[in-house]
Amino acid sequence: MAFLCACSLFTGCKTTEANYRQAYEAAVTHREESTGLDSTIYSRIRNSARTSCLVVGADSLPVRTEYIGITKDGGLEKNDLRRYSVVVGQFKQIFNARQMRERLVGSGYTGTFIVQTREPLYYVAVATSDTPADILAEWKRVTTDDGLVLRAPLPFVLVPAHLAR
Repeated sequence: MAFLCACSLFTGCKTTEANYRQAYEAAVTHREESTGLDSTIYSRIRNSARTSCLVVGADSLPVRTEYIGITKDGGLEKNDLRRYSVVVGQFKQIFNARQMRERLVGSGYTGTFIVQTREPLYYVAVATSDTPADILAEWKRVTTDDGLVLRAPLPFVLVPAHLAR
């Protein structure tokens, strides 16, 4: 009798993959409900970026304001960065950003440069300017260029947080 009770204890409470998955999904749901955000550091960095619109005449351009840094050998010196930049590429690998920059320079976008976010995420931008009119002209140039394949959220206007005042 004691042997049967002991066997039922060991076989009756088996942990299964389904039990693990259910517990994991419950924990994820609880975390998302309690914070409203993914708790990774990268998500906090991404969520610190502010989005808005830049209205230039009858046109409205999407703007992202975030902290960025100049990328070494990225085609731009720190003092050359202006208030607005038109971003046409974003990558997690600097190698991919550099390849896109080289292709764009070869296609006539001679002012192309790379900056990086805190994540780091590397942005490839084709122009930087202090005037909205210049940025609108570059915006129209990239959106009408059939040689560029841009997927949402690209292109967008980047405003470095330290210049957003």
